[in-house]
Amino acid sequence: MSRVGKEPIIIPENVNVNIRKKRITVKGPKGALERVLVEGISAKIVDNTLIIKRISDEKKYRSLHGLYRSLINNMIIGVSKGFMKKLMIVGTGYKATIKGKWLVLSLGFSHDIYFEIPKEIEIDIEKIGRAKASIIPGLQVIIDISSYNKELLGSVCATIRNIKPPEPYKGKGIRYSDEHVRKKAGKVAGGTLVG
Repeated sequence: MSRVGKEPIIIPENVNVNIRKKRITVKGPKGALERVLVEGISAKIVDNTLIIKRISDEKKYRSLHGLYRSLINNMIIGVSKGFMKKLMIVGTGYKATIKGKWLVLSLGFSHDIYFEIPKEIEIDIEKIGRAKASIIPGLQVIIDISSYNKELLGSVCATIRNIKPPEPYKGKGIRYSDEHVRKKAGKVAGGTLVG
C-alpha cells in the first residue's frame, strides 16, 4: 500500500468536492479546479474525507496512487488557502513592474521583457528597503506570486526564473527566495613573472 496514497484527505467546511465518473471537481473560496482520474484509480467521499483507491498492486497503479492523492490534496488546499512563491531579483539596476496584464522585467538586456500574467495568477511587487538589501547584496525587488493552482504557479515561477537564472560569480539574476546560489571564485590575478 502506498504510504502517501492510503492517507485520507480531510475536506474543509468551505470546500465542495464533486465526483462524477472519473472527474473530480473541487470548489472553494479561492476558485475551482477539476481533474480526470486515470484508469485504475478511483475516489470516494466517506463522511468528511476523500479516499483514493487503486484497483491492483501492479507497479503502474502503485506509482499513480500516491501521485493522484497528492494532486487532489493540492487542489483542495489551493481552493481553500491558496499557494504563494517568492522570486528575488538580484542585480544593480534590475527592475520589475506591472502594466495591466503584463509583468515587465528590466534585467540588463537591450530591451524589457514582457511576461503575460495568466488570469489564475496574482503578482505583487515588493520594493526593497536598505535593511533587506543588506542581507543579500544587490537585491532589488521581491516578486510575490500567488495562485490556487499549484501546478500553474510552479510553471509560471520556473518560466520567469528561466528568463535570467542567477549567474555563479556575483549571483545576479532571478532566484527563488529559499534558493541558495553557490558562487564560484573569479579569476585571481597573480602568478610568477617570466623573463
